[in-house]
Amino acid sequence: MPNFFTTDIHQSDMYNHVTSALEPDDICKSCSFNSKTTGKGRQQPVWRDPPGGQKYYPSYNVAPGSHTPVLISSQHYQGELDTITERVIQPMRWGLVPSWHKGDPKNVGYETNNCRAEGMLEKKTYKVPLEKGRRCLVLADGFYEWKRDQGKKQPYFIYSPQETWVKKENCDLEMKKEPIDPDQNFNVKEEEDEEETEDTERKLLMMAGVFDVWHPPDNSAPVYSYSVITVESSPVMSWIHHRMPAILTNDAEIDEWINFAEVPLRGAVQNIRPTLSLQMHPVTTAMGNSRYKSPDCVQPVDLKKPKAPVSSFMKNWLAQPKKEQNDNGLSSPTKSTSKPNLSPISQSPTKQSKSSNLMMNWLQKGKREPDEDNDSPAKKIKTCDD
Repeated sequence: MPNFFTTDIHQSDMYNHVTSALEPDDICKSCSFNSKTTGKGRQQPVWRDPPGGQKYYPSYNVAPGSHTPVLISSQHYQGELDTITERVIQPMRWGLVPSWHKGDPKNVGYETNNCRAEGMLEKKTYKVPLEKGRRCLVLADGFYEWKRDQGKKQPYFIYSPQETWVKKENCDLEMKKEPIDPDQNFNVKEEEDEEETEDTERKLLMMAGVFDVWHPPDNSAPVYSYSVITVESSPVMSWIHHRMPAILTNDAEIDEWINFAEVPLRGAVQNIRPTLSLQMHPVTTAMGNSRYKSPDCVQPVDLKKPKAPVSSFMKNWLAQPKKEQNDNGLSSPTKSTSKPNLSPISQSPTKQSKSSNLMMNWLQKGKREPDEDNDSPAKKIKTCDD
């Protein structure tokens, strides 16, 4: 995609911003799967815009209340898409609105941004939609999390390990000497190319979630919304925060989670657990302000070097005590930029793996800013193979 879903959830539980900077076509490409019904091998999901004119905009800094890409089974559409695809990607509002909610859905607080796995089968807000089969995967390039140490805070960008394939003449493939992620699946299309090129396929974070559908009393367009399921952190993440999203890492886990018609809930929840397959690096504290959406939100920073001073104009703009309007009209308070963290850490950006540089190049290739005069970046229903 380029879809940079930077999640930095402003809650004590964990993150509240994500990065989702990829375009719809690239998102679909990164979510290719082995079809069980068509027998045509790997296919791509269908992209479907949310109802009511809501839009998804790629961004390096996505806050709760925005619409972000979500992967679900096509069976949720009651046969409308069954003959076209088994999976659908539809942007949904971040922050679950229960189907029985009374009043304005914008008044639902941030407490439903995340759903703790330990209580999701008991708490009505999540138990009811889960029993209806409303299981989903929240798609993101990565998320932000803050490490707190002796009164100081430093954000980190966390994402899936990436790999690079080199494509040569006659479509021979050779992998660069980089660490191998055993969970990675590659789907390299054969193309005649005399020159050596670098072929990459973004590996997104696929975070388990629960969604619900709220129908307004005036019978206008329904609101699709979701919560990200969180678990206790694995050792690779626990030094930053004690919670992390439940990330699914292979086709089998993904299919069991979204295939509600064939896999019962009690079986699907066995895949909700911490993962070790993550990479991370420190980033600028400016991303703590949801209005700051520069590409340097995800660029590695050297904590051993003093940070460059922020221009007075930018500093004053970020510090303005006004509210941000998300793409669905939700207002969310902003905070002033955090103070720089100058304390050193053992890792320096100069020693970061090539995976980090690969991600930066890919995300910037697909960067696109919202334009109120343009239509939605994707058609109502489109097949990403087109």
